[in-house]
Amino acid sequence: MTAPNSQPTRPNQRTRQAHRAPADLQDPAAGFSLHGWERLGEHHFEVRGAYRHGAQPLAVVHAVRQSALLLAHEAYGVPRGHHCVFRSLTCTTPAGADARPAAGTEVALRLSCPDPDLRRGQLVGARFRGEAVDGGPAFGRAEVDFAFLSPAVYRFVRGSGEEAADEGGEADAGGFELRPTVEQLTFRGAAVDHIPGMVLAQAALDAATGEAATGGRPVGLTAVFTGYTAPDAPCRFHTRPAAAPAADARYGAPRGATEVWAVQSGRRVFEGTVHTA
Repeated sequence: MTAPNSQPTRPNQRTRQAHRAPADLQDPAAGFSLHGWERLGEHHFEVRGAYRHGAQPLAVVHAVRQSALLLAHEAYGVPRGHHCVFRSLTCTTPAGADARPAAGTEVALRLSCPDPDLRRGQLVGARFRGEAVDGGPAFGRAEVDFAFLSPAVYRFVRGSGEEAADEGGEADAGGFELRPTVEQLTFRGAAVDHIPGMVLAQAALDAATGEAATGGRPVGLTAVFTGYTAPDAPCRFHTRPAAAPAADARYGAPRGATEVWAVQSGRRVFEGTVHTA
């Protein structure tokens, strides 16, 4: 992911308005506390918060993911009852950045939402890009892509995924088996009916850097969520070496790369690449 090339048109300082993050949009388990946000341009924002816990590179994803959901509800008006379905993510951390920043580190993120999918004025899909403000702590950058579905549409999509799982397909023996805990199957304190995308992302890092893999410290991840993941069925992750990406002027060059994919009930539900240093 690259940072936006164009600078947002900043509102006059007299007209900029700071908004507090509502309590019901906090997710303490994610390790990032939201403080507030303000609009810098039509689709450009700044979100302020504090790192609490969690290792990089997923710490920056959690921060951008929570900020994106905050903006989806507060800036774009997505109803609270709609489902936010993870479609993909990309993240990277700067060379030399702390794997675990000090708890309480204040972070200001610049987020942009290029080409939001609006239908009859309602946001139904969006890709948010986020990066720490220049001069702040080295925290990394991430991009997250969501679909926003009404309860009725979500029930239809989920049902289609379960029917596809019954048909079978790709072999799912061997590999690294994900066994999500009860805590992992929750979102903002409530039980969910699927394995959350961030749990799959963490499992991908574990599979790529485990004893049976090449090892190394994860510094980046690209991932696509390709299907519904039932919480009570085996989900196995598989790995193989991949070509390392080109060096980034600011973020350096990862030393290694591992392709990761997950299979559940004969279907691929996750595909990605883990970058290590």
